[in-house]
Amino acid sequence: MGSGVRRARRLGRAALGEPRRGLLRRRDADGEAWLRDHGFVPVVDAWSRPEPALGDDACAALLAGALEHALGADPASQLERVLTYPGVIEEADAPPHDAPLEQHLAAAFRGLVAAGDGTGRYTIDSGRPGELRAWVWADDGELLVEREVPGVAESPGESWREPLTPEGADAAAAELARRERADRPGADQEPWLLAYITNGNGAG
Repeated sequence: MGSGVRRARRLGRAALGEPRRGLLRRRDADGEAWLRDHGFVPVVDAWSRPEPALGDDACAALLAGALEHALGADPASQLERVLTYPGVIEEADAPPHDAPLEQHLAAAFRGLVAAGDGTGRYTIDSGRPGELRAWVWADDGELLVEREVPGVAESPGESWREPLTPEGADAAAAELARRERADRPGADQEPWLLAYITNGNGAG
């Protein structure tokens, strides 16, 4: 099935592509209704449902149901992986589930440092439904943080750079966490999604 199942790690989230549209690009109202009735919410180019406690088998069953009932996929067809968003890069070690936000960010950014300049980027969102909070890139020998700011129409609302080193990764994580908490005191209680996207083919 080429319907774009996505799964990323931090607090856990199940996501899949939008219901198919016909030749006139009309929205699939029935497919969208099924997704909404089962707890999915629309995000950028996809539908997402936070799943902090759902195991792999249950998550797979949920996605299979969504593919069949919302996207019209044949349940007998073989699932084909076309895009994944791992929460951490292979070079990074994921912190414990209940670790502070900056530790999760630092682990992700240290993986970006280890992967090297120009290899990929992180997109970071949080909340229910999820909202984009920041992009983080390994760019020209530095970590570039581009952050969305509430109430600012331009995107990104602010940006800064840190050295492309483990220490720079820790500094970027601490500063991003500080700014998010300043904007939203409840930021630590939100579900956070860290998705790594490699340059070139879009798969991580």
